[in-house]
Amino acid sequence: MIKFTAAKQDIVDAFVTTAKAASSKSVIAALEGILLSLKGNTLTVTGYDLELGIKTEITVNGEEDGELVMNSRLICDIVRKMPDGDISFEEKSGLKMNLSCGDIKYSVMGMSSEDYPLIPELSRGDSFDISEPLLKSMIGQTLYAVSTIDTKPVLMGSKFDIKDNELNVISVDGIRIALRKEALLHEDFDFVVPSKTLNELLRLLSDDPEKIASVSVDRNQCIFKIDKYTVFSRLLEGDFFDYSKIVGYSSDKEAIVGVRDMIECVERTMLLITDKFRAPVDLTFENNTLEINCETAIGKVDQKIDIEYSSEKTEISFNGKYLLDALRNADCDKVKFYILTSGVQALKILPPEGDSFMFLVSPVRRR
Repeated sequence: MIKFTAAKQDIVDAFVTTAKAASSKSVIAALEGILLSLKGNTLTVTGYDLELGIKTEITVNGEEDGELVMNSRLICDIVRKMPDGDISFEEKSGLKMNLSCGDIKYSVMGMSSEDYPLIPELSRGDSFDISEPLLKSMIGQTLYAVSTIDTKPVLMGSKFDIKDNELNVISVDGIRIALRKEALLHEDFDFVVPSKTLNELLRLLSDDPEKIASVSVDRNQCIFKIDKYTVFSRLLEGDFFDYSKIVGYSSDKEAIVGVRDMIECVERTMLLITDKFRAPVDLTFENNTLEINCETAIGKVDQKIDIEYSSEKTEISFNGKYLLDALRNADCDKVKFYILTSGVQALKILPPEGDSFMFLVSPVRRR
């Protein structure tokens, strides 16, 4: 019979965040709920859909230890609508939970904690620590290229590949590749995290360089400890794309391009492209100038920007959305373009100095 009182804001933060891991619809009703577990003055709140789990602990005024599962959508809506102040929770017989705040009282049905699945625990495996802003940056710069098609499920996540004391985070969808890497002193190992988990991690990771995230991996499970939250996820299994060869591709057709100028040009071309009227964005490199053109049944746009380019005239075309995704994640003022036209045809995008990230976009047929 669980009984406690807690500040509204603490409850709302814990319930809403963990509820993101609860199932929206399941034949197991308990998976649509969040598990409340009270011991002393510590309330543990857990959401888990058998693939992704989020758990946190908050300090409350505990009166009676116990466990109860509450429907995540309903309980979150109720606590959000409560007035500011302390909210009291008291389980009554028959799995009923009474909630009160001031003159507002609810009585709603809960579910037995016995119906809730066991939370995975890691008994061994590999682990490493990394600053939260750095992990956030590495996930954020590569997540856009994760595959959304389940023909090869392992590509519906990003690969974390520690090799030669470097952490590489790679996403591949068959048309583009996004790679971000940073130094990390650790033995070689790799694992693939689903995009659903990565999206939740982005919401939880902070920009505070003093905060450290802990990552642990054991067989087909991974646990991320981020501040007051623990995120546990099932990993994706299968043969991931071998990105090592493409990383080494180079070209004598090299350009230095301003990111903001390029983004604005591509955005202007996208005004003429719809689901009904599609067309590639045509790029022409010549004499320190880049022409960006597009023509559909709606209209035509021709643009030029100054770049650094001294090789022979080169024409290549791309899906505008894919170009924008890469440029928006470049996180620098200028980028280096390697225009690959022999063998593998693609646009390889790197920072002007070094190789902390690498984005590759495959071309489309020019009109």
